[in-house]
Amino acid sequence: MKLSDQQKQAVEYIGSPTLVVSGAGSGKTTVLTNKVASLIRNRYDSRRILAITFTNKAADEMKTRLTDLTGLPLKEFPWVRTFHSAAYRILRTHCPLLGYSTPIQIYASYQQKKLLEEIVTGMNFDKKHVPAVLANISKAKNSGDPLAYFDRKSRVSRIRLIEVYKVYEKKLFGRNAVDFDNILLMTRNLLRDHEDIREYYRDLFQYVLCDEYQDTNPLQALLTDLFVKDGNLFCVGDDWQSIYRFRGSNVDHFLSFQKKYRDARVFRLEQNYRSADEIVQTANHLIGHNTHKMDKRCFSKKYGGTVDFNEFSDERREAEWVGRKAGTLASLEIPYSRIAVLYRTKFCSLSFEKAFRRLGIPYQMMGSKGFFERKEILDINSYLKSAVFIKDDVSFDRILNLQSGIGKKTIEKIGEVRTDGMSLQEAVRKVMAERVMGKKIHGILKNLTQMLDAIRDMKPGHAIHKILSDFDYMAYLEKYSKSNSTDFVARKENIEELIWSASKKDTIPDYLEEADLLQEDKADDEEDEDKGRGVKLSTVHASKGLEYFAVFIVGCEEELFPHWKSTGSNAELEEERRLMYVAITRAEKYLFISRTAFRRGQQARKSRFWKEIQDALN
Repeated sequence: MKLSDQQKQAVEYIGSPTLVVSGAGSGKTTVLTNKVASLIRNRYDSRRILAITFTNKAADEMKTRLTDLTGLPLKEFPWVRTFHSAAYRILRTHCPLLGYSTPIQIYASYQQKKLLEEIVTGMNFDKKHVPAVLANISKAKNSGDPLAYFDRKSRVSRIRLIEVYKVYEKKLFGRNAVDFDNILLMTRNLLRDHEDIREYYRDLFQYVLCDEYQDTNPLQALLTDLFVKDGNLFCVGDDWQSIYRFRGSNVDHFLSFQKKYRDARVFRLEQNYRSADEIVQTANHLIGHNTHKMDKRCFSKKYGGTVDFNEFSDERREAEWVGRKAGTLASLEIPYSRIAVLYRTKFCSLSFEKAFRRLGIPYQMMGSKGFFERKEILDINSYLKSAVFIKDDVSFDRILNLQSGIGKKTIEKIGEVRTDGMSLQEAVRKVMAERVMGKKIHGILKNLTQMLDAIRDMKPGHAIHKILSDFDYMAYLEKYSKSNSTDFVARKENIEELIWSASKKDTIPDYLEEADLLQEDKADDEEDEDKGRGVKLSTVHASKGLEYFAVFIVGCEEELFPHWKSTGSNAELEEERRLMYVAITRAEKYLFISRTAFRRGQQARKSRFWKEIQDALN
């Protein structure tokens, strides 16, 4: 693709920190990859360029484009990675400086949850608070200063949160493990507190590039600064599409770039190559109501777009109309897969699922359970984790419960021999050594521990085959599927995919590192059987980065879009407006906006965004 003048100026400039303000559909990935290619042409070493993305999918796409642009093989781009992947590569090398041993384990979300459940119940708190506690711990770490974050809480919740947090961190450390947020926090600590390590990586990275810079949280922004030397920084993003405040992202890092880097250069990419100009101008007019933003004048050279408003009495009629309209578009040879229905909150999907089933319209729910969250994959990976991480109680407890003949009483008896700091697996080995169990239970535990010892140093693919064989896991899975052949076949195919993926790695720790890091963007691993064929039903958040020929933005009612929880402050309202901007700019040619007079039997008011958009068309 030939670069536009705007794109070319941004790509060729070298001399100071650079911010590229990239409008929707303006080719930011093209600019980012061409920037790397340009650096390589100017004698920068591809192996010493750090290009940070937010998802594995984006990192893979960037590497693929770079191989096409430069002719270099993938291995020549070792530092094109997500924040977590880049940080973990540093952390696993230097973690002994922080008191860890190698290999260090990454706790997946289900392991975090199990560990916190143990902690809160042990402290006589209700387990129902675990999700909220997890969210607060995550936000605290991503703020860059966890204790200061907790200090801002009310006195009662502050004391409890700090107490749980300290126990949680102590137990993680005791198990030689980190959670996802600790990967960034511990790497920050390494670079901040160890000058020799910091200077090593600053010398290693000749240039640092950051994608989606508007979505960085305080910790990610700090890490980026710690990597940069001599102002060789190139950031790309769009403050108009900053929609992850609930995850801790702070658009102020983007907006204050020129204050932070006094000699910074800013380039604007304003031509939209995706959408018709009628849609682009509608989006421009909407976002014009925000005050906290960088100005740009987005435009498109494509014309003939449709922006259409529709009002209905209730959600059933809205969904029926959308279904029939999707059918009409399909009759015009627009594939169902190029049509999306976007809504602010998940509950809105139900009326569309029902209507589409009645009308025979194929559809796909976006954001289904990720590959590594599926039961059979969790089971197999728990065996592998237990083999190499003897302190991992969550994984070992999972496989212990899979053993036929091991019940609650046996596990309680094992727990009785545990001393402070002893893991569950160590306790099992102790009861075996002391022969305190009956012959049958002893035999089951012996088979389990011997198998774990046997696979520890195997290649991952071979280890999985042994697990399946020794425990007759496929027969167990068939029984678990309750004679549902479709379900069993799907699970069997998942395991075959797992073996293929794992066989690419030489060691179990290498495979587990990749598997755990891939969960950063678990929605990318969807394997719905209708993928690519049906109308996409999605929240607006899940649609970011995607594009469709026709888009229906539904439920445009006050307190739904904008959401009632997000109108308490101007900052929250402006983010809701940015969310609507993202929804609009997913559309290439057709944009349909709808609302109902009644939803769930309650009267619904027209969204203020509806009015702001209509003003642009009058």
